[in-house]
Amino acid sequence: MGLSAFAQVQVAQGNNSPQFSLSKQVDFTSFTTAKADYFVLKRTEHFENINTLIVADKSGSIITDKEIRVNMGSFNNQSGVKNLLVVNSTPVVFVGNRDKNAGKNTLTASTIDDNGNISTAMVTIGSMDFEKMSNAGDWYAALTPDQKHVAVIGKSPYEKGTATQFSYFMLDDKLQVTGKGTFTFAGNDKNIYVTNFLASDKGDLYIIADDFDKSYKHPTLYKYSVGGTGVIVPVMTADPGLKNLNYIARLSPRGDLVLAGYMQKKSTFSAGDPAAIGTWMFNSSKSNEVKTFNFDKPITNATARNLVYNGDVWFLVGEQYKADKVETTVSGPAAANFEEIYNYTHGDIIVTGFSADGSSKKFDLSVERQWTAKDFDQDLTVASGTIGNKLAVVFNDQYGKYIDDRYHKNLKLPVAVLVSNAGVVDSPVIFANELDVKVSSYTLYPQFFNNDQGHLMVLSGNAQSIKTVTFQ
Repeated sequence: MGLSAFAQVQVAQGNNSPQFSLSKQVDFTSFTTAKADYFVLKRTEHFENINTLIVADKSGSIITDKEIRVNMGSFNNQSGVKNLLVVNSTPVVFVGNRDKNAGKNTLTASTIDDNGNISTAMVTIGSMDFEKMSNAGDWYAALTPDQKHVAVIGKSPYEKGTATQFSYFMLDDKLQVTGKGTFTFAGNDKNIYVTNFLASDKGDLYIIADDFDKSYKHPTLYKYSVGGTGVIVPVMTADPGLKNLNYIARLSPRGDLVLAGYMQKKSTFSAGDPAAIGTWMFNSSKSNEVKTFNFDKPITNATARNLVYNGDVWFLVGEQYKADKVETTVSGPAAANFEEIYNYTHGDIIVTGFSADGSSKKFDLSVERQWTAKDFDQDLTVASGTIGNKLAVVFNDQYGKYIDDRYHKNLKLPVAVLVSNAGVVDSPVIFANELDVKVSSYTLYPQFFNNDQGHLMVLSGNAQSIKTVTFQ
């Protein structure tokens, strides 16, 4: 099957990295430039934010693999990494410092060289006054889609009964401040708990927070356009019997915010796995309306994974996924250092196609798959992006589904599935021989991927090192 469709998708491997140990359940972002591809794996240990920066050159060889850390300081003078972005081919680390004696929460930025070393030359972006370490405000940085500008917002310490104050800074690719100011959202006197921050090339700042409407949680958009006023948009379905289940946020090529995910029926109590009855989409350019679309039948445990734009179609990629916590009897002092363990189930992959403006749904389809795991499941997730003007979905499937070999039927076999904008699904492409599945110690980790200009780069690893696998 792989040979018959091999002309549609090809694969190439990069060289393996130096010593590397993969952490469980890390957060992840990626960036691509004309110079290199960048992977940032984020985790928290003992209240320290640690970012692992992996850099692969355009041949796929890994040239940097290093943890980016800063001195955390003392109890009353704390520093921590707020974000790590790649600005016009240069990695930049943003560091917040809360100094109780000075009463200042300051954000600085430093570049990172090709060997993963942080420059000692710091650029101070801004600062805010505070009195209590527990209410010192916070900083957020977002890369604009052109990858040449950074938007930074600072949320000032919250004062009950007053509108949350924000400051903003617009930076160029040299980290110079090209514009700054302040804004609030009139009529809103509650604290805004920021869950995501995005910024367009044209100066639109999108702050997403989770709010509650009696029995359920929904996203609220706090939008500010430079030179304008703040606007608050609760992103809720018009049908009072429906609620948002989960979602992904992306910017359209025009710089509009797009949210898409799954929805379920409201209920005060529900037994069993949550059932998604359809999808929903929100486009900030479309009168703040949430469009809803029903499935033919409910899908349990539907979880949004990616939102991909391709010409005149948005692809929402999800999977049937659940994580069940394993109960433990550990108690006392030992419980403080005990890592929670989960049983994971990764079921069918779900793909929904929407029109470019989100006003209509083009199709729903699913790709059959079933895996279970305990405590570690980065190899069971899904990578997705565009290859050859089609959506490409890359994942590990069972060897025995494609090749009659009872001795190796439970091996993990990398598979690529292509979907056209019309919802036509090509035959799966398998890579048993190309990736030497039977003898290789490396496993594909689809959670860690990067997509640009017709290729999908995915990390692959074993117990000691990682390398890249490029689908194109």
